[in-house]
Amino acid sequence: MSVLGIDFGGTKVALRVEAADGSRRDERLRIGPDEPAVSVLERTFTAAARLAGPDAAVEAVGVSTPGIVFDDRVDLAPNVVGWSELDLAGRFREVFGAVPVAIENDVKAAALAEGREGALQGTKVGLYVNLGTGIAIAPVLDGLVLRGAHGAAGEIGYGIVGAVSQWRAGAPTLEEYAGGSGLERRVAADVLVPASDVPELIAALGTSPAADEMWSGTIDEIARHLVTAALTCDPSRIVVGGGMTRAGSALFQPLSARLGAALPYAPELLLSEFGPDASLRGAVMLADDAAAA
Repeated sequence: MSVLGIDFGGTKVALRVEAADGSRRDERLRIGPDEPAVSVLERTFTAAARLAGPDAAVEAVGVSTPGIVFDDRVDLAPNVVGWSELDLAGRFREVFGAVPVAIENDVKAAALAEGREGALQGTKVGLYVNLGTGIAIAPVLDGLVLRGAHGAAGEIGYGIVGAVSQWRAGAPTLEEYAGGSGLERRVAADVLVPASDVPELIAALGTSPAADEMWSGTIDEIARHLVTAALTCDPSRIVVGGGMTRAGSALFQPLSARLGAALPYAPELLLSEFGPDASLRGAVMLADDAAAA
């Protein structure tokens, strides 16, 4: 028998059917600009049936999604139109019937994968950090991912950017300032930066003072929030995943330097072992756990 893992992102859906012997079949869907959540979900169910095969024999389903999943809705998921209005858990129960379904936040699913089999394996206290369209962290304590009272532990993307005087409704958040989409909007709006997107911003580093200043300020804000997180749980290792890791040393060198300068016990800083597949790997693990329960 096999299990099915599904990872919903802001721009794509990744699906994987994995058998007990480790063999697997993958499929990916692109989410269209402004595509409604209902359309994304229906296309996903069609792809899942196709991937599972004619008998659709899967023992369990694991789902990774942006946001915080409740029985009747998904909170804090602004990147897909209508996602927060979905009864995601209910729709999966309708489609898969008696097959057990486990749904988890995407960053926590990625942290589960890194903690069990990846770059956080063997650490007593570790921290997974997602730097992508969204920004969030997940502390991993003795292999267990900290969820919090509402499942929202680690949602540092909602942290406020700037001076204390800006603590007010509507103040800019870390995700709006330093997340992939927010940073791209800032790049596009700044006429002094010779770039139209984040890759061009990275390419301009060292040749454009305006690009250097924007990137340095972005790293400053990310580091400020990570310093607070690290002081809270004292991790021995921080593992970073998400699309911003494509910046390579332009991200890791200054971020490591800032953490090392600010923390009394600086953690090791590593790249995610599973890369862009971390949340999908975590979804498969959720399915495995559900099947074994």
